[in-house]
Amino acid sequence: MKKLFTSILVCILSVLALSLMACNDNKNGTYFPSSDEMKTNLESGGYTVTVTTDLGNKNGTYLSATKDSEYIYFYWLDNIEDCDYFYNLLEENHTNYNSLVKIENDDKFGNLVYCGTTNAVNIAGIKVVKVKV
Repeated sequence: MKKLFTSILVCILSVLALSLMACNDNKNGTYFPSSDEMKTNLESGGYTVTVTTDLGNKNGTYLSATKDSEYIYFYWLDNIEDCDYFYNLLEENHTNYNSLVKIENDDKFGNLVYCGTTNAVNIAGIKVVKVKV
């Protein structure tokens, strides 16, 4: 009887441990893909995608993707000083966006600026968890 109880307890603990490990998914929470991952996601969704590091006198990487009226324009920037410039540029040139975001000095993602429609942002693989403060 003691052996049966021990076996059942071990099984229950094993199932519980496996269940808890499944909850630790790195893609849950806020996530911004790399330019390569985003390019792959968008091309798979039928978008025409361009990636370049030629930003004139600014340093970083720029991705643009369009499909009909859907689009995303995304900047990974080396310098925080460039964030305002590209944020203002996107705001001036695009009016029908659902997301216009500027992130400066994030520990994990650095300096990001992007503008896009909901569908393009989702297809790109961007995940943002909104936290009530």
